[in-house]
Amino acid sequence: MSTPKWFDREFDLGFSADKYASIFAQLKQAPEKLRQLLAGLPEDILLQKPGGKWSIKEHVGHLAIMEPLWRIRFIDIRERKSVLTTADLNNTATTEAGFNGFPILELVERFAAERQETLRLLNSIDVLDEESTSLHPRLKQPMRVIDLAYFVAEHDEHHEAVIRGMR
Repeated sequence: MSTPKWFDREFDLGFSADKYASIFAQLKQAPEKLRQLLAGLPEDILLQKPGGKWSIKEHVGHLAIMEPLWRIRFIDIRERKSVLTTADLNNTATTEAGFNGFPILELVERFAAERQETLRLLNSIDVLDEESTSLHPRLKQPMRVIDLAYFVAEHDEHHEAVIRGMR
C-alpha cells in the first residue's frame, strides 16, 4: 500500500493544548524510531530509488534538513509574524545534498542532533500560547506552536511510513 503524498494531506488543528505532551513525546522518539526502523538494512536497500524518487538515505537526510526550518517557524509564531517562513517546495537542498554518499547512522545522528535543538527550543518557549499564530503559507491555516509541533510530528510519521514501505 502506498503512502499518500505529503502535499495532499490536510490537517485538522482544532485540538486542545492537552495534546501537547503526546506530541512532544512523539517528536522526541522520532530519531530512535528511525534507528529501529533502519537497523540491519543492507546498503543496497538504503540506496534504492523506487520510481526515481528518494532513497531511504535521502528521506532520513531530508528529516535533518527540515529541522532548522521548523525552528525558524516556531520562532515566527512566537514573534507573531503574519506568515510562516516558506519552505522550498521543490526540496532542492535534499535532492542536491548527496545523502547517498553518507553512512546511514551518520544521517540518523544528524537528524537526532537537529531534533535535540528543536526540542530545546520548544522547552524554552510558551508552547501552550493560544494567542500567537502565523499563517502556514501552503495550507493557508493559522498555526499555534502546538499546531506546528503536530505538523512536524506528522511529517516524521509520513517519512517513516514511506521508509517502511521501501524496506
